Amino acid sequence: MFSYPDLDLKISISLLVISFVIGLVTWAVSKKWKLGLIVFSILGNLSFLINVGSFMYISYSLKWLQYFSLFFWPLINIALVIIYRKQKNEERSN
Repeated sequence: MFSYPDLDLKISISLLVISFVIGLVTWAVSKKWKLGLIVFSILGNLSFLINVGSFMYISYSLKWLQYFSLFFWPLINIALVIIYRKQKNEERSN
Protein backbone atom coordinates (compact mmCIF):
# COMPACT_ATOMS: atom_id res chain seq x y z
CA MET A 1 0.00 0.00 0.00
CA PHE A 2 1.38 3.36 -1.03
CA SER A 3 1.05 6.22 1.39
CA TYR A 4 1.90 9.88 1.12
CA PRO A 5 2.53 11.12 4.67
CA ASP A 6 2.81 14.76 3.56
CA LEU A 7 -0.54 14.67 1.82
CA ASP A 8 -2.19 12.76 4.67
CA LEU A 9 -0.95 15.31 7.20
CA LYS A 10 -2.13 18.24 5.06
CA ILE A 11 -5.56 16.64 4.68
CA SER A 12 -5.84 15.96 8.42
CA ILE A 13 -4.81 19.50 9.35
CA SER A 14 -7.13 21.00 6.73
CA LEU A 15 -10.03 18.96 8.06
CA LEU A 16 -9.13 20.00 11.61
CA VAL A 17 -9.24 23.68 10.59
CA ILE A 18 -12.59 23.11 8.86
CA SER A 19 -13.83 21.41 12.04
CA PHE A 20 -12.75 24.42 14.07
CA VAL A 21 -14.61 26.79 11.73
CA ILE A 22 -17.75 24.63 11.86
CA GLY A 23 -17.50 24.56 15.66
CA LEU A 24 -17.22 28.37 15.74
CA VAL A 25 -20.21 28.75 13.41
CA THR A 26 -22.22 26.33 15.56
CA TRP A 27 -21.33 28.33 18.66
CA ALA A 28 -22.16 31.65 16.96
CA VAL A 29 -25.52 30.44 15.68
CA SER A 30 -26.66 28.52 18.76
CA LYS A 31 -24.99 30.76 21.39
CA LYS A 32 -24.03 27.54 23.20
CA TRP A 33 -20.28 27.23 23.57
CA LYS A 34 -20.50 23.64 24.80
CA LEU A 35 -22.35 22.59 21.67
CA GLY A 36 -19.69 24.29 19.52
CA LEU A 37 -16.99 22.48 21.50
CA ILE A 38 -18.71 19.12 21.01
CA VAL A 39 -19.11 19.68 17.26
CA PHE A 40 -15.44 20.69 16.95
CA SER A 41 -14.27 17.77 19.07
CA ILE A 42 -16.23 15.15 17.15
CA LEU A 43 -15.29 16.50 13.72
CA GLY A 44 -11.69 17.02 14.81
CA ASN A 45 -11.50 13.44 15.96
CA LEU A 46 -12.92 12.27 12.65
CA SER A 47 -10.29 14.30 10.78
CA PHE A 48 -7.59 12.11 12.32
CA LEU A 49 -9.57 8.87 12.35
CA ILE A 50 -9.95 8.85 8.57
CA ASN A 51 -6.15 8.55 8.32
CA VAL A 52 -5.67 6.21 11.29
CA GLY A 53 -3.93 3.61 9.13
CA SER A 54 -1.70 6.18 7.47
CA PHE A 55 2.08 6.13 7.49
CA MET A 56 2.08 9.80 8.56
CA TYR A 57 1.95 8.84 12.24
CA ILE A 58 5.20 6.92 11.93
CA SER A 59 6.89 9.38 9.55
CA TYR A 60 6.30 12.38 11.79
CA SER A 61 6.62 10.56 15.14
CA LEU A 62 2.93 11.09 15.86
CA LYS A 63 2.17 7.58 17.06
CA TRP A 64 0.83 9.12 20.29
CA LEU A 65 -1.74 11.09 18.24
CA GLN A 66 -2.84 7.92 16.50
CA TYR A 67 -3.47 6.18 19.83
CA PHE A 68 -5.07 9.28 21.33
CA SER A 69 -7.47 9.77 18.41
CA LEU A 70 -8.33 6.07 18.32
CA PHE A 71 -8.75 5.27 22.03
CA PHE A 72 -9.05 8.40 24.19
CA TRP A 73 -10.60 11.12 22.02
CA PRO A 74 -13.81 9.12 21.38
CA LEU A 75 -14.20 8.64 25.15
CA ILE A 76 -13.81 12.39 25.64
CA ASN A 77 -16.46 12.99 22.98
CA ILE A 78 -18.85 10.56 24.65
CA ALA A 79 -18.29 12.25 28.01
CA LEU A 80 -18.90 15.70 26.48
CA VAL A 81 -22.16 14.55 24.89
CA ILE A 82 -23.35 12.94 28.13
CA ILE A 83 -22.54 16.07 30.15
CA TYR A 84 -24.24 18.29 27.56
CA ARG A 85 -27.38 16.14 27.44
CA LYS A 86 -27.54 15.89 31.23
CA GLN A 87 -27.22 19.65 31.60
CA LYS A 88 -29.84 20.22 28.90
CA ASN A 89 -32.27 17.86 30.64
CA GLU A 90 -31.71 19.63 33.96
CA GLU A 91 -32.50 22.99 32.33
CA ARG A 92 -35.73 21.61 30.90
CA SER A 93 -36.89 20.25 34.26
CA ASN A 94 -36.35 23.62 35.99
